Amino acid sequence: MASVDTSRPSPVTNELPSEEVESDTEDFEDLIRENELESASDWTADDETRPICLFCEITFDDSDAVWDHCVKDHDFDFKKLRRGLGLDFFGKVKLINYVRSQVKAGNQPELNRPELFLEDSQFLKPTLQDDALLFGIQDDDSEEEEDDPDVLYEKEQLAEVARENAERVKVLQKQLQELQFQFDEYKDIVRTVLNRDLDSDSGSDSGCGSPEGPSRASRKRVGNKYSNEDDHYFESYAYNDIHEIMLKDSIRTDSYRDFIYDNKDIFKDKIVLDVGCGTGILSMFAAKAGARKVYAVDNSDIIEKAIANVHENGLDRIIQCYRGKIEEIRLPVQKVDIIVSEWMGYALLYEAMLDSVLVARDKYLAPNGLMVPSEVRLLVAGLRDAEFINDKVNFWNDIYGFKMSAMKPRIYDDVLIENFKPSSIVHQGPFTFRTLQLHDITTADLEFTSPIRLTIPDLSNEFDGTFDGLVIYFDNYFTRSRDEVIPEDARAETFKPGNGSLGFTTGPWGPKYTHWRSGALLFNKQLQVSPGVNELAGEITYEKRKSNPRELIIGLELTAGDKKLAQSYFMR
Repeated sequence: MASVDTSRPSPVTNELPSEEVESDTEDFEDLIRENELESASDWTADDETRPICLFCEITFDDSDAVWDHCVKDHDFDFKKLRRGLGLDFFGKVKLINYVRSQVKAGNQPELNRPELFLEDSQFLKPTLQDDALLFGIQDDDSEEEEDDPDVLYEKEQLAEVARENAERVKVLQKQLQELQFQFDEYKDIVRTVLNRDLDSDSGSDSGCGSPEGPSRASRKRVGNKYSNEDDHYFESYAYNDIHEIMLKDSIRTDSYRDFIYDNKDIFKDKIVLDVGCGTGILSMFAAKAGARKVYAVDNSDIIEKAIANVHENGLDRIIQCYRGKIEEIRLPVQKVDIIVSEWMGYALLYEAMLDSVLVARDKYLAPNGLMVPSEVRLLVAGLRDAEFINDKVNFWNDIYGFKMSAMKPRIYDDVLIENFKPSSIVHQGPFTFRTLQLHDITTADLEFTSPIRLTIPDLSNEFDGTFDGLVIYFDNYFTRSRDEVIPEDARAETFKPGNGSLGFTTGPWGPKYTHWRSGALLFNKQLQVSPGVNELAGEITYEKRKSNPRELIIGLELTAGDKKLAQSYFMR
């Protein structure tokens, strides 16, 4: 646990009132009677184990060594905090159990609010069974320490800080109440307006939906919209349905599992960071592969389920879960050996989760550390699929005898997420227009313009020279080493060089469909290639929407002989 602030505690008197001491004593005796504790008189040296650090799993010969380690490595001074708060025997027991409980839950202990543990008798019950730190607690501090002028001065300073904090807290509480009242009024107004808008567009389809439901980040809660797009994004991952879809994607989940389990020598005794851990499945793979410690981070409510899953599978001593954005939280380590994350969105970069993964890489990954996956490639192919066009476009020509042509323009504005067979592709090989090498790429590289070239097959009965649009998809590569070079002509669906590395594709040539599917860019008007033209050439641009950086604008410019085409597509 990194950098715990022990310098400004809230005011607590050095002497607990006698009624509070009696209450703690009674609670303590009740726990003994209920077999929750051994009697304090039974706490002997024969029962002691080696004391364990409050924040990590290092053990020591005695409690003094633990406290010296906590000051040096975790910025936590137990003795100083105990003196400043004037803790008696029960107070020290509560402090130790409180800190252990918060670290176990992945939370930052709020040591500037001692009332959280001093006023709660549950912290008399050990968080860690046979906790040797509790065995060594003395009821009274030595007279020598109490008479130390430096100690007395420090207490006076802490008391003054505590008084200042108390006054500051009163002011902030009053301000918070006023702001909460204003915010509640604002929410009522906004809710009224947005509920009306939601009712008016509830039948619309962004084109990024799926047979299972809305796209991964487009779910809306009925009667409520979110204060900002990040809230909306993280809220969309709070429910079981999207995680069920992802876990049932065997291409996705099997690939991560197979790479981790087939390369246990890489994971053994390593420290692993799982960014956007979801249900915790990748973290548990890493733990089972022999990782010494796994830090699982997610800013969605799903983290509560991940914690439960970790405990249910007996992996809570290896996996530590954190709720928060990776950009904001602080892990209790400076560096990790491996970062594993399933960050890919539709058309690869929709949702902009890779930005967060790269922040984690720059902040925590050791210089020779490994990114899993290590490389991802974006590919494009030509589309000719009459059945798809009939289903998506011509469908609106006759709806129960009525024409609805007004519905068609939106189709050409959005990236349509769909599965395509190889027969929908009008040439033999796709074109790789962007390679993301995860060890080196920067967030600035995630907005780009790349050239594309697509070979046009000879006109025949199977191809009449007509293009309906383009298809974009991505290939993932997992390598044992950050220095391993993947051949330019590699195909992810067959990439398994025999050294433990592997790949998978989300495109038409995969053995199974994935939940990402492919992204179709339909032309406003079918492109008819003239005889003798053997290439489509142009460029594709990926750009984040300024109003919501998690959404994408994909620009396309193409030339085929004397014909030119320019369109923009949205992923929202």
